[in-house]
Amino acid sequence: MAREMPDAMWRRVEAITAKAPPKPEFGSPCNGCGFCCAAEPCGIARRFIPGCGEEGPCPAMEFEGGRFWCGMVRRPGHYLGLPACGDEEMGAMIGESLGTGKGCCADVG
Repeated sequence: MAREMPDAMWRRVEAITAKAPPKPEFGSPCNGCGFCCAAEPCGIARRFIPGCGEEGPCPAMEFEGGRFWCGMVRRPGHYLGLPACGDEEMGAMIGESLGTGKGCCADVG
């Protein structure tokens, strides 16, 4: 079932993601639209990024090449205040935990 979003949240998400590709259908491959991260930080960001709140946008949203990327997957050390030497391994674990590559999970309407 789709989750309803207040109008103010829709406007904020649309403003943040205006330069990114449109949100794909639920379950479709991720295209980097940034919708989910603009709406709210994931549990990993809320738990591990210092100062990250409960509401979006996620401080680890990175925009490059016309799309959004998860900074916690790309370079977690930067957001956690750790050396970058473990970014590849740690990013892979975070990506697995988030379900990166499993398809769009933003079921909103």
